[in-house]
Amino acid sequence: MAKTDKISSETQRKVDFIDSLYLYSDLSVERIAKAVKMNVKEVQQIIDNLIKKDALEIMHEQANMPVERIMKKDVASLDCSKTALDAANLMIEKGAGCVVITSQGRPFGMITERDILCEMTVFDKRLAQLSLEIIASRPLICVPPVETVSNVADLMMKNSIRRVPVVEDSKLVGIVVVKDLAMLLSSTRRPGLAKAILGAISRSRNG
Repeated sequence: MAKTDKISSETQRKVDFIDSLYLYSDLSVERIAKAVKMNVKEVQQIIDNLIKKDALEIMHEQANMPVERIMKKDVASLDCSKTALDAANLMIEKGAGCVVITSQGRPFGMITERDILCEMTVFDKRLAQLSLEIIASRPLICVPPVETVSNVADLMMKNSIRRVPVVEDSKLVGIVVVKDLAMLLSSTRRPGLAKAILGAISRSRNG
């Protein structure tokens, strides 16, 4: 038991030290890992967890702000009867990284640039042959306009997603991307947190 407590105490000491270095130094993850004698991947995971915790604390300071105040209203969307080629063209036209797919006017799924590239590789088909109804990512996690910024941030963290459509009365009225939330972090107590949280979410999704 004493040995277990010692290991736990030693691990916590390292986590606290990593937190201190992350907060007060400009050391790279590799340098921090070397300082605490830990694997770089383990140190990166600890730092990512600290970033997420810090971001959520700051987001909760904005707890009463409705997400409709920061959402983008001009959303790229297409009916599920369209093809990946239609989606790709719309992304180029609007400069968007994703398209919300609808069915009978209601949000149905989502497709991103990455999804299109992956589907092309898997199915070895041309974009015009890929139906959005089949390749759209589902189920779609949506929120109402009155949902709070902090709850949406929490939702993104827990589900490792970067985009959340905003729906009212079954109709698509906007979309919130992680960069919108990151904008709220631009003047926080930790410089660079906005950029860091983007990286943390990306790594959790890819992992």
